[in-house]
Amino acid sequence: MVKRHWTAATTNRRSVIAGVATLPILGGCLEDDEEEEANEGVQRDPPFDVTAVDAPGSEGGTFEVPTSGQVQLINFIRITCPTSRGMLSRVGEAYDRLEASHDVGPDGSVHVMTLINGSSGAQPSRSELSDWWVEQDGYWTIGIDEPGALFDFYSVTGTPTTIAIDGTGEVHWRDRGGTTAGNLISGVETAFEDGNEVDG
Repeated sequence: MVKRHWTAATTNRRSVIAGVATLPILGGCLEDDEEEEANEGVQRDPPFDVTAVDAPGSEGGTFEVPTSGQVQLINFIRITCPTSRGMLSRVGEAYDRLEASHDVGPDGSVHVMTLINGSSGAQPSRSELSDWWVEQDGYWTIGIDEPGALFDFYSVTGTPTTIAIDGTGEVHWRDRGGTTAGNLISGVETAFEDGNEVDG
């Protein structure tokens, strides 16, 4: 029979392991240092051109962020992040509910979009991203922030991050790590209310 010799170091190590086991699990996926470095030196002044992928609910081409007179709900994701994928159904629910009170779409008063960073992380081709979008049951704009300028400008260091901005690009609501469809809708309404106060 082997006797174990318990030391202060052993006890401390066990305490640390026990402590780690009780830490809360944080939602979302963090960006790493390499990805942050990849975004250095990119033009940072809005408006930014975003590439829309031809996919269900998403017409290929480019659009601007921000767009004057429009509230944009921007859902920043990484396609390899499980939390990002899980958030998509809530964005879809918010989209459906917003349609009851707003003109929702690329040319509407509200533009809902999901964006990936084109300068770091997984880099699917446009056709691969379109196929992925079908698999996720997406039906709103899916786009690529080619140089990562939006990710950098809005300090997106983890995904999913979702923001609601007005036509000047000012952020009126922000969430990181995932939230409810109701909170996404509240974020859009806040951008309308605050934006009108600024314009008025």
